[in-house]
Amino acid sequence: MKTKILTFLLKNKALIMMNILGFYLFAKMAEDVIEKEYILVIDRWIETYINAVQTPLLTKFMVALTNFNGAMGIFVFSIFMIFFLIYKKWYNDLLFYIFSVFGANISFVVIKMIVQRARPSSELLTIATHSFPSGHATMATAMSLAVYLIFAKRVHSISLQLLLWMGCIVWPVIIAFSRVYLNVHWLSDVIAGIGLGLFWVTLVVLIHRLKNS
Repeated sequence: MKTKILTFLLKNKALIMMNILGFYLFAKMAEDVIEKEYILVIDRWIETYINAVQTPLLTKFMVALTNFNGAMGIFVFSIFMIFFLIYKKWYNDLLFYIFSVFGANISFVVIKMIVQRARPSSELLTIATHSFPSGHATMATAMSLAVYLIFAKRVHSISLQLLLWMGCIVWPVIIAFSRVYLNVHWLSDVIAGIGLGLFWVTLVVLIHRLKNS
């Protein structure tokens, strides 16, 4: 039994490290927000000075980008992914995608209701929902990582694997930046969202692998 557990841990050490990192990022931000730690000073500083980097053209781009990763964009992309996975008969990956993306969605909605943090006072967008954690950052991370894990094992080209990996990293970061840039989220919100998305998807993978080991 000990040998089996050790083998599992060694075989999945990268995923386990990512899972721990995701949990730490989320938990640390949650603790700091609830306990009103120093991160709130950084949040307020960014809120005060973010307008210094805002330009009309960049703002239009950020609004379009953040809308693309909004509820409708996620729905359309997920429908496409579900039908594609059914067409390819990748049923295990279909279940993995559904648990990853919809589970991440439910997670951030529930946490928002529990924490009930107010958003920054944005002059660019008006959003009625609570702020912590960022749903956009959570979903961008969860979807990117899920897509990477589905396709990376089937891509043998190093350049394509690198492209997938870069996309998995860059997309959540850009979406997170767009939310802070538009001043609809605090920095701590998007860090927590990235952490939550990372934690949830890697947890789904680890549970599946443990069940089948």
